Amino acid sequence: MNVRKLRRPAGSGPSAGRRYRANCPAELKARGARYSCSVIDLSTSGACIRIGQPFPKDAQLWLIVDSMPPVAAVQAWRKGDHVGLCFLKGQEWVADSYQQRFDPAAWLKVEANSE
Repeated sequence: MNVRKLRRPAGSGPSAGRRYRANCPAELKARGARYSCSVIDLSTSGACIRIGQPFPKDAQLWLIVDSMPPVAAVQAWRKGDHVGLCFLKGQEWVADSYQQRFDPAAWLKVEANSE
């Protein structure tokens, strides 16, 4: 029997394991050193980043994005300059931020408050 471990957790919700496009600058911290990178996409359980320089693959990693607190992660895979990260703890803020960003009701609230 050919069985593979899932890269993303299974879930019953509509956004379980869903990847969101990001394309934003970030930093990856490993063993005290910081590396510039770009977040290509992310989910509540991991991210795909583009990074041009090598970094310790077996080290504890921290993904630093914008004003969010650093996210603990480990390297899941690497293909060229693309690296898959698996977060050590679920990051619900990812789904929440995208829901708020694309929720038409939230936009109407902002417009109503600005009048």
